[in-house]
Amino acid sequence: MAEEVNARICPRCGNPLREGETQCPHCENRLALLLRSRETVLSVCAALLIILFFLTSMIVQGYHQKLDALGNQWFTAGQQELKANNAPRALADFRNALVYHPDDPQVQFQLAQALSAEGRTEEAQSYLLGLLARSPSDAPVNLALARIAAHSGSEADALRYYHGAIYGVWPKDAEANRLSARLELSRFLIAQGDRAGADGELIALGSEIPQQHGAPLHEQTGDLFRQAGDLTRALDEFQRAMEWQRPPLGAIRGAGLAAYQMGDFPLAERYLDRAHREKRDNPEMDAALDTTRLILAWDPEAPRLKDAQRLARVRHDLAQAISRVESCAKSSGVELPNITASRETGKGQTAAAVEKTDLAAQYAQAKRLQAGLAGRNLARHPEELNEASNLIFAIETDAAQKCGEPTGLDEALEILDKYRQSRRQ
Repeated sequence: MAEEVNARICPRCGNPLREGETQCPHCENRLALLLRSRETVLSVCAALLIILFFLTSMIVQGYHQKLDALGNQWFTAGQQELKANNAPRALADFRNALVYHPDDPQVQFQLAQALSAEGRTEEAQSYLLGLLARSPSDAPVNLALARIAAHSGSEADALRYYHGAIYGVWPKDAEANRLSARLELSRFLIAQGDRAGADGELIALGSEIPQQHGAPLHEQTGDLFRQAGDLTRALDEFQRAMEWQRPPLGAIRGAGLAAYQMGDFPLAERYLDRAHREKRDNPEMDAALDTTRLILAWDPEAPRLKDAQRLARVRHDLAQAISRVESCAKSSGVELPNITASRETGKGQTAAAVEKTDLAAQYAQAKRLQAGLAGRNLARHPEELNEASNLIFAIETDAAQKCGEPTGLDEALEILDKYRQSRRQ
């Protein structure tokens, strides 16, 4: 009996079922009411819309991610081609990347780099100027524009853009990039012949070099100072590079060459000899060292020489000058006088007068002085040594002008005369 009663109860709502009914009328009425309810319909529609919205968003997001991935692939490929110096292929890759990233400044910048490498500087400049208008302090963009201006020879524009790179904002390694940009600007100014401008930039550079990057940058700065003609500062930079425990060989060699160009031959010999002992395959350094040693060995006006030493040097150099005149006359077809050995010293003719005469007159005067210096008491006639020294240098300088560049001791004496003249001015 109890089982029959339970069979007539609705398992959903618990209401009794009429005899013969299989569906509960109460439950059917509730479902109908729900379906006829506006709130229910709206809720269902809203739920469906939310589901569709998220589904659409996922599809769109996936689509954009796919486009972004394709753009990145083209961009990466372009960078690799640009590093491999394949500008045409890099240009094509960056143009494809620009289709997917039309407003990306990095893509536009790299496209401008590829255009510049391809020689299409006007197009590159157009992109770069657009980027600069959006971000005037962008240091890489300023540097790219500076290089285009430098290539075209526009010093004013190059200077402006290089300074924009030096004082602008770098995305990374700001200090190293600023120093590199100033070095590049200095090289450009030297190439333009603006040594004063380069000197100013290098002075600023020298004060900015950090301790941890000292030796290499001081060496580069010293080399640029030397190219700019500021030998004193060049030597100072090289010596600062040499303060390190293991100084670069280039700094030692540069210090020697700077001292040599300054006429400080004892210092030049010390540095050049040190560099020569470490590495011997630098022709400029080896030639400077050989000339320096000849100058130190045979300079007739070197300080702290004893009378006998000075006399020996004057006699040696005078013989060399006579040999130079004879060789020069033979190659140029000049006839030299036949001078009989005599101790007369030129019958009152001074060295200043001899310097204005031709090779034949210089030769005659040199032969007379050579004979006069044999066994002469220098304590009584020191003026003869001065006259002989002046004549030696006059002969070497005139012979270099008339018969070509000298070599060996002749070259050393001619170079020494240039420093003598500069010290007198």
